[in-house]
Parts: sequence; C-alpha cells; structure tokens
Amino acid sequence: MAPFRLLVLKPSSLGDIVLGLQVIAELRARRSDLEISWVVRDIFAEVVQRSGLVENSIIYERKRGLGGLWSCCRAIGRSGRYDALWDFQGLLRSALMAKAAHSRRKIGRFDCREGAGFFYGQRVPLPANPHAAEILAQFLPTLGVPPSVCRPLHFSVPDPLPIADDGRLRVLIAPESRGGGKEWPHYDQLTGYLCGRFPDWDFLWLGLRRNPCPIAEKFPNFHDLRGQTSLPQLLGLVERSSATIANDSACLHIAAALRKPVLGIFLRTDPLRYGPYPLADPNHFVAQNPPPLFPELKKFLNRLTTGRAEGKI
Repeated sequence: MAPFRLLVLKPSSLGDIVLGLQVIAELRARRSDLEISWVVRDIFAEVVQRSGLVENSIIYERKRGLGGLWSCCRAIGRSGRYDALWDFQGLLRSALMAKAAHSRRKIGRFDCREGAGFFYGQRVPLPANPHAAEILAQFLPTLGVPPSVCRPLHFSVPDPLPIADDGRLRVLIAPESRGGGKEWPHYDQLTGYLCGRFPDWDFLWLGLRRNPCPIAEKFPNFHDLRGQTSLPQLLGLVERSSATIANDSACLHIAAALRKPVLGIFLRTDPLRYGPYPLADPNHFVAQNPPPLFPELKKFLNRLTTGRAEGKI
C-alpha cells in the first residue's frame, strides 16, 4: 500500500518550526501510513532533519530573494503528488509554494495574511484559546487525528558538544531573542546571583552575539558560549542540560518541546499565546517583565533542587 504523502510548509521561524514538529509528532503517533516532506529555510533545515519525524526536506533559500522562492517552488513541483498539504506559515510566499505543489487537498490557516487564503481549498478554524501550538494543532483533524499536542520531541545531536557532560546540574540561559522589545535587561544580575548561590551548578549562556559579559571572569561555573555553537550543537546542549531560562525565543520552545524545566521571561509578547507549551506543565514557569529577582524564579529553583534530590533532573 502506497504511503499517504503530506507536504508541510513552515520555512521559519525556528520557534514556530519546533511547535510544528510537535504537531507532526502527534500525527506520527496516531498514523503509521505517512511519508512527510517539509519545506524549510536552509538555516533551519537540520532541526527538521534531526527530529526523525520527516522523510524529506525541501530547502528554501530566503536570502536569494525571488530567485530562492522560484527555485523552491520548482523543487516542490518536481517532488511529485501529495495527498494533502498543510501551510503552517500562512503568508503569501508559503501560499505561492502551495500553488506550486501537486496536491488534491491544500489546507491553510484561518488567520492567514497577505491574501494567502485564495490559494487554499480549506482553512482550519482558530481555537478558543489560540496558543501558537494550538493553532497548528487544528490541522490534525483534517487527517482524522484529535487536535492534541502533548508528545515530547527528541533530536539526534552531534558529538562532541562545546562543554563536556560532567554530571553537574547544568542550566542554560538564553539572553537574546529575535524581534524588538523581547530581551529582558537583567540577565547579568540574575546570572551573577545564580552562579554565587549555586557554585556546584554550571550556567551556560547561549546566543549569537559575542559582546563582553561583565561576570565572565568572576565565576568558574559560568560559561559564555555565545557565538560558539552551531544549531545542531544548540539542540544537543538543550537536550543534555537540566533546565533553561530564556526570553520568548526559539531556545525556550526547544527546551519546552524536550520537556525540560523552563523559566520563560516575557516583556511585550503574550505568554498565553507564546509561552512554553504546554502551559499547564508543572515544569514550565513564566514571569512577565520582572525585576532581577522575582517569585517565579524561586519556584523554578525549588523545582530544580527538588528534582535533583529525587534523581529526576
């Protein structure tokens, strides 16, 4: 029997790709007859490929502009016929990709923009409480699966990682976030407090920018890895660490999808829509525009110390 061929359009962003992979994990658990292809930006392709959930990836080179979009559409057209197409992105460029695909069912988001809705034969409804993951989960009933997103992800990770695993409790801190107004300004103070209070724990900063860090020379248990890790290595560090503290960012969503304890710090964005999913997980904590030390931090640290004592972390 031929497999059911599904094409997923979600080129970016990284955090949204991770949420989309959680939907695919649920679909995979419910159906065994699938062959899934995913259209993804070149810089994020390894995340999709290392998830183990997708047979084929079709690369979109966004930096090439219209040439990259044209090449991607041609690759989609040459990739054969699909039984269904899901456009998780809901923008004009992904709708043009949908138009290039040979699929008898083209399904998009109800809240699509830029006229993308004209290219779909069906649009999924918005849920009552539209967390970004729950919006994507509405695609599942189109293939006979309940709209639930509850399964953890796993990624194949490279060795060696930039820091050896010595058995110490390791907390990742991601002080950066894409988009204006998302970056909390107190990470220096928070990290200094944590390094001093928990000298037997390691604290790792992850990110792209390699600017000076004022606490780098003060604490031997602090490691500044910004600008020194590839995307697969970042996945590996999150996978093999004990917990993560981050803004509304891809690192937050990766850690939540791996079911790690997470403390999300939110400024302008709404944690009810973009918080660590699932929101009700007892290992997921959220603080909105907090001072350097705040009640949610105490709850998060209590969870880590209790889990460590019980051998669960």
